[in-house]
This record gives sequence, structure tokens and C-alpha cells, in this order.
Amino acid sequence: MQISPQQLLVVEDDVTIARALSRTLARHGFSVAIARSCAAARSLTQRFDYAVLDLDLPDGNGVDLARDLLAKDRVPSVAFFTGSSDPALVARARRIGNVVMKSSGTSEILALLAQENLEAPESHTAPSNRACGFRAHSGVTTSAAGTAKSRAR
Repeated sequence: MQISPQQLLVVEDDVTIARALSRTLARHGFSVAIARSCAAARSLTQRFDYAVLDLDLPDGNGVDLARDLLAKDRVPSVAFFTGSSDPALVARARRIGNVVMKSSGTSEILALLAQENLEAPESHTAPSNRACGFRAHSGVTTSAAGTAKSRAR
């Protein structure tokens, strides 16, 4: 029996960081949707198992987005992956979820997911040596391990 992969939402406006994080998560068996703005994330209609949000986004901040996603039961919990130099915003984020600084690298996000008991389904279902493809887009992109998602501009 194959278990469906955990559905993760990554909200990150930096394309390079979003792709690196998504590739890492997809390699470990997660299905990943990427939104590059608050508006794009809010436009998605599906429920996710977890969200990893940047704090500094072009149309808002990750704290307000997290509150919206949690209030609308779109995710049960969130973490923040940020390089923000705003200590007040980081402190607000810590009241909602874990904060991982981008300088720590994507392995810290994987460790956090394990700590949150969000394990990939089974190691043999992960796309081990397959390159993950992405569709670059101003709104939402999806890793090859994921399914097609609605796209917002």
C-alpha cells in the first residue's frame, strides 16, 4: 500500500530559495506547492498538512498570512523560514510557530518537520534520484512530486 505524500505549502518570493527548499522536501517524499506572494497563497483552495512561510513577502508578511491560513483551517501549523532582520516581526512569528533562519539551511526545515511528526510516507516512495521539475510562475509552482495546483497571478 502506498501512502499519499504529506502536502506542504512553501511561501517564498525568492525563486532560488523556493526551488532549493522545494527540491529538498520533494526528495524526501513530500508534495510541495510554492506560492511567491501572500495573494497567491491565499488563492489556493486546498488544505495543506503544513506551511513554511517567509516573513518578508512582496505583498505582506508571513505572520499575517499564517494567521489567515490557520483561521481558515487551511493548515494545522506553520513554520517560518526567514532572513528577516526585523526582531519585532521575528518575535511575532515565534508566537505562532517555529522560526528557522535561512542561514541555517534547508536541513533545519527537514529536522523541524521530523520534530513535528511530518515524516515522508515511506523512504521507498520518495523520488530518490529523479530531478524535480518546476514551472516558474509569478504565483504558484509545483514540484514534480506534487500535483497540479491552482495558479494565481
